[in-house]
Amino acid sequence: MEEVKGPLLITEKIMRIIAAISLVGMAAMTGADVFLRGAFNTPIFGCEEIVAILGVIAVGFALPYAHYQKSHIGVEILVRRLPRRVREPLELLTTLATLFLVGIITWRMFLYAGTLAESGEVSMNLELPEYYVVYVLAFGFFVYALCLLADVVKFFRKRGA
Repeated sequence: MEEVKGPLLITEKIMRIIAAISLVGMAAMTGADVFLRGAFNTPIFGCEEIVAILGVIAVGFALPYAHYQKSHIGVEILVRRLPRRVREPLELLTTLATLFLVGIITWRMFLYAGTLAESGEVSMNLELPEYYVVYVLAFGFFVYALCLLADVVKFFRKRGA
């Protein structure tokens, strides 16, 4: 699993950087739009769409990082009080359930992006193809699923050692 873990960590790091750049882009676009509206009464055409796309990229590409940082929501108050022999299988069960759900979300998003591509759906103002955005988000969920799968493998390897 170490040979998979290396590329997975590199992918997560690249995705984290892209997510951070997207957040900065969202702030810059919003700030520029507000400034231009106030100072010159000239908004940036399509700013809302660009900010929304950058938001999707930021969220989708931050999922693996949030997983590695354990910054997702959990019921820590209850779980912390359980003995270790109960806590570890419970964490495995939670990870497997999350992997199942994220796997379904990823699969369905790829299918939905294909449907959007076939229909030629575009954004309202800039007329950008929407399926690209869905593919990007699906990729973020796919990498998140790989991170979860790596945790499951790590659990069983730790048990076997």
